[in-house]
Amino acid sequence: MRVSDLLAEDSLQLRLHTPSTAKSLATSISYSAPAEFLDPTPFLGANCLLITHGIGFNFFDQRTWDAYVERLARVPVCAIAFVTGVAHRLIPKPLVEAAKAHQIPLLEVPSVVPALQLQRFVTSVLEAERFALTRQSWELADRCAKAARSGGSLRAVLAQVAAAADGQCAVFDTTGALVSCWPAGSRWTAEDLRQDGRGAPGSSFALPTGGTDHFQLVVRGGTTGEPLATLIGPASSILAMQLNSAFKAGVPHQGKLERLMLQLEDWQGVALKELTRTFRATGLDAHAPTFLLAAEPDRTQLPNAWRIRLAVQDHLNNAHVFTYRGSIYALAQARTDTAADWQVIPDRLLASLRQIVPGLPLVIKGPLRSVDELRLGLAHAQRLVRQVSEPTIAAPMSIESLVVATAGSGAHAAAENLLAPLLEYDRANNGRLLPTLRAYLDHDAQPSRVCQALYIHRNTLSKRLALMSRLLNVRLDTLEGLTTCMLAVRITDAAP
Repeated sequence: MRVSDLLAEDSLQLRLHTPSTAKSLATSISYSAPAEFLDPTPFLGANCLLITHGIGFNFFDQRTWDAYVERLARVPVCAIAFVTGVAHRLIPKPLVEAAKAHQIPLLEVPSVVPALQLQRFVTSVLEAERFALTRQSWELADRCAKAARSGGSLRAVLAQVAAAADGQCAVFDTTGALVSCWPAGSRWTAEDLRQDGRGAPGSSFALPTGGTDHFQLVVRGGTTGEPLATLIGPASSILAMQLNSAFKAGVPHQGKLERLMLQLEDWQGVALKELTRTFRATGLDAHAPTFLLAAEPDRTQLPNAWRIRLAVQDHLNNAHVFTYRGSIYALAQARTDTAADWQVIPDRLLASLRQIVPGLPLVIKGPLRSVDELRLGLAHAQRLVRQVSEPTIAAPMSIESLVVATAGSGAHAAAENLLAPLLEYDRANNGRLLPTLRAYLDHDAQPSRVCQALYIHRNTLSKRLALMSRLLNVRLDTLEGLTTCMLAVRITDAAP
């Protein structure tokens, strides 16, 4: 209920005596409070409607009225309802001037309308609004529960909360880092959490997770204050349950997933048929497009597996997020069966991950349409994740994965034979030929970058390259020669 609603009620016959802005007339009334003494502020709450007859207000000094209204403005009251006909035939002019100065709406209640009638009207409307709001809060909780039960992500639940509150909402963790938000494109920082907590009381709420992990729900825009708290109260429990589930839930197929990873890395010892069987045993569909995530968490950071799980669940279903050899991996399959949607999922997932774990080395690979392609994708992602410093989408194909896929025992033997002269020279002469070759390949055969990386003179590099060409019997100034050496190095690196 707003101040403007009182003015619109014909039965009350109220009259506005002060020029008031639309914003002040749109202020929500929290309750009504009759008071007949000069300083009622210790007994008043924010946005209450003060009702007074002005009994005992038999003073004419403008400063006294100014002090009276100034105290009410500090509460602040949403309006002053002055009842005429009992102690004052008309509203005192000094009161009107003071209300104008402090920008508080001043309403005249005519003598034919008892103050009790105004108070009962306000109380009855507020009770009806609170009952309706409570019913809306349980309806919201029901919608959130349905979204969670049907496999919806945390963001899907936040979408229900944001729609009900007619605003935007986000969840922050203990460190002030963003966990999830709605709408997807809204921008949030830790400063938003601090500002909302200071500047807009009631817009920031601690979620009842019941453990040592604390999360804060922040709502900005739309509904605020006590109505917002009433509205999202039951729904906050659904959000807390989803966060607890994402943070503490173990992976039901952990053992099978570890076996799958071992088989994916064993190109020579595991047949495709056996690998496909293991893939299906994890609950994944061998005929559906699969997305792979690989991340290298920093030991100094908080565990990021649950954050990655939340981000993946926003865009994919049937997601498995697990740890393997100290790294975080995710295998997930798309919600839709249209190729157009598969292609946009990596970009959407990348945007979410860069917002949630911006500084985490992470690689997104997919869509992968077969178990064989997943094998190639894993080899690529495991190498690329050590080279990036933030979430990144991997290219569809890489030389590393192709080398791993095609290099049998014969290829390994050939690669070792090619590089053997460099190894023998380095052992005999305490040389640096093989490290120089690696640096030359890693820096795209650009002499200036290689010299800077190895701290050597350009003439020294030229001499080493000439010596390597003679020992390897390969020209390092041709694309074919460089490719041959690169494949040999990659194959020996991939050897078990």
